[in-house]
Amino acid sequence: MAGDSTDQTTVTERDELESTGEFFIVGPPLHAVRAGYIRRKADERLCETLLAGHYAHVLAPNNSGKSSLVAATAARLENNGFKVAVLDLEQIGLRDGGADPGRWYYNIAYRLLRQLRVRYDLQTWWQDKSILSNRQRLFEFYSEVILQFVPERVAIFVDQLQCMEDLPFAGELLVSIRAAHNARTTDPDFSRLSFVLLGECDAMSLIGEPQLSPFSVTQQVILNDFTRAELDLFGTELNLDREGAVEALDRIHYWTGGQPYLTQKLARAVARANVEGGAAEAVDDIVNRQLSGRAALRNEPHMGHIHRAVVNDTARYEALLNLYGRIRKGIEVAADLGSPFQRRLIAIGLVEIDDDGVLRIRNRLYARVFTARWANEHLPVRLRVPAMVLGGLLLLTLVPLWYTQWLPRPYVDILTSTSVDLDSAASAYQNLRSFPGHAETADGIFRRFIEQRALMADDAAEIADIVALAADLPEAGRLPEALEAGFWDRETHAAMAAEQRDEALIATLQSLVMATPARRQRAARLIGDDYPQLLASLPGRRGVRTVFDSESMVVTSLSGSQVSQWSFAKQGLNRREGWTISALEVTPLVRRVIVDRDGKVSRIGLKLTISHTRLSDLRIKLIAPSGRTVEVKTGSGRSSSGDEIRIAPQQLRELVGESLAGTWSISVRDETPGIAGQLVGWNLSLNSQGSIEDFERGLNIPEPVERETDNVWIDSDGRYAIARATQSDSARIWDLAFAEPLRAIAVNESEVLIGLDAGARHLVTATQDSVNLWSISSGDKVASIPIGAASGDVSLTADGEHLFVERRSDVETRLEFWSLNERALQAEVIVAGTPSLVAIDATGTRVAAADYDRAIRVWDLASGELQGQVDLPAQPSEIKLAPGGASLGVVYGNSGVSLWRIGTPMQHVYEEFGPGPWQLRFSQSGASVLIGQPGRGFQVHAASSGQPAGPLLGMRNDGAKDDLLTFSRDERLVATGNRDGMLRFWQAPPLPAPAAFADNDGHAVWSPSGDNVVAALPGGEKIVIGDRAGHVHIMPANSTADDMDVLSEDVSFLGHNAAVRMLSASDDGVLIASAATDNSVRVWDARTGEPRAWSIDMAGGQVTGLAISRDRELLAVLGDTDVYLVNIETGETVAETALGGPHQAMAFAVDSGLYLGGEDGSLSMLEADGNGKNWRLRRLWRGDAAIRWLAASPFGEFLVLVDGRNFASQFVLQDGRISEAMLQLPSTVHEVSFSGSGSRVMFRTARWVHRASASVAGLQLLDSVFIPKAARGARIVAGLADDGQLAANRSYLPVLRNGALELTELGFDTPPAVALFGNRDELLDEWHSKLYAIEPSTER
Repeated sequence: MAGDSTDQTTVTERDELESTGEFFIVGPPLHAVRAGYIRRKADERLCETLLAGHYAHVLAPNNSGKSSLVAATAARLENNGFKVAVLDLEQIGLRDGGADPGRWYYNIAYRLLRQLRVRYDLQTWWQDKSILSNRQRLFEFYSEVILQFVPERVAIFVDQLQCMEDLPFAGELLVSIRAAHNARTTDPDFSRLSFVLLGECDAMSLIGEPQLSPFSVTQQVILNDFTRAELDLFGTELNLDREGAVEALDRIHYWTGGQPYLTQKLARAVARANVEGGAAEAVDDIVNRQLSGRAALRNEPHMGHIHRAVVNDTARYEALLNLYGRIRKGIEVAADLGSPFQRRLIAIGLVEIDDDGVLRIRNRLYARVFTARWANEHLPVRLRVPAMVLGGLLLLTLVPLWYTQWLPRPYVDILTSTSVDLDSAASAYQNLRSFPGHAETADGIFRRFIEQRALMADDAAEIADIVALAADLPEAGRLPEALEAGFWDRETHAAMAAEQRDEALIATLQSLVMATPARRQRAARLIGDDYPQLLASLPGRRGVRTVFDSESMVVTSLSGSQVSQWSFAKQGLNRREGWTISALEVTPLVRRVIVDRDGKVSRIGLKLTISHTRLSDLRIKLIAPSGRTVEVKTGSGRSSSGDEIRIAPQQLRELVGESLAGTWSISVRDETPGIAGQLVGWNLSLNSQGSIEDFERGLNIPEPVERETDNVWIDSDGRYAIARATQSDSARIWDLAFAEPLRAIAVNESEVLIGLDAGARHLVTATQDSVNLWSISSGDKVASIPIGAASGDVSLTADGEHLFVERRSDVETRLEFWSLNERALQAEVIVAGTPSLVAIDATGTRVAAADYDRAIRVWDLASGELQGQVDLPAQPSEIKLAPGGASLGVVYGNSGVSLWRIGTPMQHVYEEFGPGPWQLRFSQSGASVLIGQPGRGFQVHAASSGQPAGPLLGMRNDGAKDDLLTFSRDERLVATGNRDGMLRFWQAPPLPAPAAFADNDGHAVWSPSGDNVVAALPGGEKIVIGDRAGHVHIMPANSTADDMDVLSEDVSFLGHNAAVRMLSASDDGVLIASAATDNSVRVWDARTGEPRAWSIDMAGGQVTGLAISRDRELLAVLGDTDVYLVNIETGETVAETALGGPHQAMAFAVDSGLYLGGEDGSLSMLEADGNGKNWRLRRLWRGDAAIRWLAASPFGEFLVLVDGRNFASQFVLQDGRISEAMLQLPSTVHEVSFSGSGSRVMFRTARWVHRASASVAGLQLLDSVFIPKAARGARIVAGLADDGQLAANRSYLPVLRNGALELTELGFDTPPAVALFGNRDELLDEWHSKLYAIEPSTER
């Protein structure tokens, strides 16, 4: 019962959105991203004018869309790098009363600074310029403040110009704008500044002198009423069928003439009405009831505004009414723009000039309201005495009316403004409430103001201020909570549209301030199956290297020399104290003696006198004139200045035979800080003749200096780091787990660091022809392995005990396995030619080599025997062997991945293809493997069977490449993320028991790895599965694993001879087309489950697409650069067409024409001639990016295209054009499909489905939903309504949960059965901590 109730609640909410006319916005500005926004020619004209650097003016009547035009244009300009300010002169007049010119102009400057977000001491600057006129002061403000502190291009919209007519000093604003334009000729910086002037007025009434008027230099942008064709955007939102919608829109346009406000209002009324019978009659009924006669002047704000604009014009109303009365009576009045009265009636929108140059009433609704009688009634009666008597009576009446009605009017105007600041509104509310009898009115107006401003709130701080105001309202009830929840609902919608899952989840939890089942269920959907496995998160920073030591469970981040660390425990990540990594800069003490005797060294001796308490810290070298060097050991622990140290002769044996003549040197270097020492003397004996240096006070041996460094090498396990000094050959080894240095070793900077061996006993480096081992305990080079010239192609095996050497040549490649302990070659495999890729398993048991012929061969290193050969479907970019070498992982670049058992190399155990960066990592034992993509998540699989375990983990959308993906050493934890981005730690799911049908023969319907290709049939009652043996199985959507196992044993027909890799169903679900890996194609009858008698083997490249025509007569087979049309009944190929280049997208429309999208951005149509025998390819349109997806609307009006940039657009077939409203999808699109009604389009990405409305005007995003992993090849299908027809709002998608196939309903209108329980604050604390690893926010 709870599930039914929840579903009904959500459907009701959706119904309220879609059937109460909320698509239509009447009155407030409508932003261009809203579905009901109609883009007119003025949108492009104004934007192009400003982008070109020109000034513009838009003079149009009230409620004609000026504010919406400003909002749309401002957004587009900001996207092009502009800074934008909108100056509402009505608000300035309201706040300052128009009494003080200085204050009025100061507020103009103040508002511009605030909107441009410039911090400046304006008050001081304004006072310093007090000697200037207001015009000059404003001009200097443009130059000295705006253009100096705003480096970007600036666009200033000056709105409500008509307010200037009542302010005698306001004209200087226009003069300053003209001066700014003139200044462009002398100051190029003014070219960055553009103005747009908007209002309900005519230019000549504001300023008459052309040389001072900005209207002489601005470009006019005409804001026309809606055309009938533009109203087609509303057709899908009127809650009428197609014919009824067309009829209603025709009638709406008949009455309104396209006037935006009246059109939106009348369309909204139709959408809200339960129209029965004729749509035109329903429109007329609404007009008669709501928008006609004198009542409209009181009840309809727009009509009342026009009424007041005429009758309250004390100076001109009589002339205006007389002029209008003549026009209304049908008297022909020729247009004369020299007449101020004609210009006024045109400005307020009551009349317009027709094509014959004659004035006419703008639309039929105006004619119904503003009649000749209306004009006559408001003309003055010229009776002096009665007027005086009446005036006296009115005076007695108007005094209290002035106090109770007119005096509060400014406060009402403030509270009905959409741009006034909150403090001013709160003050106006208190003032208005203080008038007698106005408390209830003030409460109502302020409540509406708060509700409107809540819809416009941009951030959490602003909505908090609004909620605080709402809480102070009498009888506020739950209004504050509702406003806050509504804000977070909008934030959730925006985050989901951008596929920002974490932000969407936190916003949804914030919305639980007013908890509803729908909100809790949305949170549960966003948490999904994977987030319960999330243990901790660690946000990263750009440019910071992060590693994870899977054995000690320590995370280390390195920013330059600064080290930050966290240790992982059961309760999550614990931050360690930060520290600095440093290298040792070692400066040796060098002494030299010159020997001028000829001959060779036959005997050599060396005595040293050194004062040092720890001689083991010193490295002492004797250097012959030839450069040959020997390192000597003192054999003592400590010595004083009186002790003589004799070096054993055997240590100097390498120098016997050297030339005597030349410079002999001794180098003494201290490699450990903390203890100072001195060289007191040294005695070098060559052939019994000594060279002695004694230093009475001793020479100080330079101590090593610790210096911070960013020259740091970190091993792949994240345990050890090596810091290199810039001014010496010192390499300092750090144990990151314990944050302590182990040893500094003198390694020549030319030697390549290979790594640390097992147990960190030795540092391994490589020279040109050898590999050197350096003892970590002593710092000495203890071994040199002469591996030869291949030392540049040396790597340590994962166990740290062996070297793997590649010796490549054109003839053969030798793969060698060397033991570090024995310092010897242990095994060798010789491969013919040069392999493209080589991999060795962690234990050094097996080695794999990939050829350029897409084959991988695996050898046993010990015996050199070939263990198996794997033939791949594509050329690999990366290969990996599991520890022990039993499993092989293959990555195909950005195309796909596969998993193989070496023991059974003829068939993969798992395979998946799709766009995106694929990754694969084995666990330390080799039992598990992580496979996936960052944008979709990573699945744990059993390496032996490919069986998935648990949900996808580690999904993210940061697009970074340097990824961290690993298991912990005990394989209980999985770490995912980006090394300079977010890191996350997950509880690793246990591997599943072997599937019940894993051992069946090749006829198994469902493979244990769950990588079968799958399709659902329209209606959502049946699913189709293609198996590896080449069969296609059609079964009920609710089939269990046991059902599939039974079906596996009973296959009575012959399908393909190879694995099925592609399925495509007809629109009605009657037929299914399949393609196999051997390029064979078949068609199946979904009603019987049997294939047609024919089968086709397609020549050429691999089949990339299948499509069945709407009439089920033709099958289209796409093969990259060719397309084939096959008669479904006979299997005969009726057309074969070369496309002239690669194509990925195709779709049939209702006319059986086949539309194709190419890599060159071309949209083409393959169509038959009159007799249906000859087919030709006709190009329809070409874009500037490759077309990846095509989908045809069910009724054939248009195609939806998605290009390589993930731009979705709509191609109108009848007009051969792209609709204006396009959609930018946030990530790679995997599928495009239509709802059952055709009014909605769904775009599926890796883990999201975005739903948009589709109309003639284009695409408008509606909502988004997070989804589980889709099954391979799955497509969204429409479900069935209660009447058995395809439902407009029910869609299904085959998904995988723990390897099991499930047909799930997308949760746009029907939420999942499981909701999220818990207190809002507790949930926010929990998920803030898990998602961001920071203290939960205290702001609620």
